[in-house]
Amino acid sequence: MQKCTADEGFTLLEIMVIVLIVGILVGIAIPVLGAAKANAQMKSCWANQRSIEGAAQTYASVNGAMPAGGAVDGAGWAVPVYIAEAPICPCDAAMNPYEIDDQGTVVSCSMGAPAHQHY
Repeated sequence: MQKCTADEGFTLLEIMVIVLIVGILVGIAIPVLGAAKANAQMKSCWANQRSIEGAAQTYASVNGAMPAGGAVDGAGWAVPVYIAEAPICPCDAAMNPYEIDDQGTVVSCSMGAPAHQHY
């Protein structure tokens, strides 16, 4: 028979050190992931704005004038002719639609993403 010795297993101190290290890593990772999420939402918003403005430019080239300003999802010119479906700002919890001005430029989104100029 073999006898169990006291050297087997982890001590309380070793477990506490591991928990401390994991806690520090989580504390570092959470802000980094939050910043990455905000950056991804901003880039998605910019891509949506660029799509809307491209659709407005296409409308202008076909019809000879820019579309009237207002909400993109309620406008008869945009959906489904030039855009398959009206994009929704990923930054806005209320899911408000994008709006354009009379020049076809998207008005800033709710989180303050700057509106694009014509390309």
